[in-house]
Amino acid sequence: MKNLWPKIFPALYGFIIYGTLRVVNDTMGKGFKFWERPLYVNIIEIFGVILVGYLFTSIIKRQERKYFINDASEITLKRFSKELLNVIGVALLVVNCTIIPMAAVTDDGLSLSDFVQINIIPTLYIVLYFTIRRGNFYVQAFVQSKIKLQQIENDRLNSELNFLKEQFSPHFLFNGLNNIYFQMDQSVPEAKKSVEKLSELLRYSLYQDQQKLVDISKEIEFIKLYSEVHKVRKDDRMQLRMDLKEIKGKIYPHLIIPLVENAFKYVEGSKPLIEIKLKEESGYVVFTVFNSKRAVKTDDASRSGIGLNNLRRRLDLLYHQNYDLEILDREHTFEVVLKLPIQ
Repeated sequence: MKNLWPKIFPALYGFIIYGTLRVVNDTMGKGFKFWERPLYVNIIEIFGVILVGYLFTSIIKRQERKYFINDASEITLKRFSKELLNVIGVALLVVNCTIIPMAAVTDDGLSLSDFVQINIIPTLYIVLYFTIRRGNFYVQAFVQSKIKLQQIENDRLNSELNFLKEQFSPHFLFNGLNNIYFQMDQSVPEAKKSVEKLSELLRYSLYQDQQKLVDISKEIEFIKLYSEVHKVRKDDRMQLRMDLKEIKGKIYPHLIIPLVENAFKYVEGSKPLIEIKLKEESGYVVFTVFNSKRAVKTDDASRSGIGLNNLRRRLDLLYHQNYDLEILDREHTFEVVLKLPIQ
């Protein structure tokens, strides 16, 4: 039926034009009735107008090729008006070369009323048909444009996320190797264990798709493993307190670890302390990282570095405005609270 419709539509289109002309002329006026004349005359007129229907639709398709496909200029009111006037002009030319002569040689000839009606009614139909097809073209073009723009935007975001990941991985690897380097002076067997743990961390960080959600439990395991690797380099006086609640759900990966990394990097004080907490609150994961520091207030820009700067950007790309990142920089402590929606 889908393939048949384009073939029978012009005939139906021409028949509708003929029917409208007959209704206007013969049922609303006085005198002549088309059903009272010989049948062959009506058949000739019907076939003639059907042929005109095929002619009209072919003209519309030609206009489409000219304006819709080949012309890539901006769609403006001036351009649309030009197209419409062109269609009206061609329609009037076709009507006056086909239907008008046919009406003049049948029945009682061509009256002024016939001339006006025959010029107006078919032209209105062809304008209506053209406008509908043009509107459909505009809608399809708009949808395709939106899809293309969305695809371009997605490609851009993918490229940016991949770039951020490429920055994160070397930064992460450098910190891990640096810790193992100092650990080898103290205990080679322990350094070997750290290498094994670091390899697990790298495997997770390198092969986990940045745009695919992961179980929160996997991120918890990653945090624990990361903390074990980095704690060995710190002073024995440093305390590490972890309260990571088991939460069912998913989040995007590698958004929490930059906060942990930042805490290990800057923890100081007479009694160094890092506290890492994870809990669920009203459909959100609430992750809190707290560390002690020197009494001197650290400039936020200097302690952000690649990790936190990248984190802010990745949060914007992945969650848009549906997240909360709060940084509390006090005299002796530094605390970060990150809230992410559970999915």
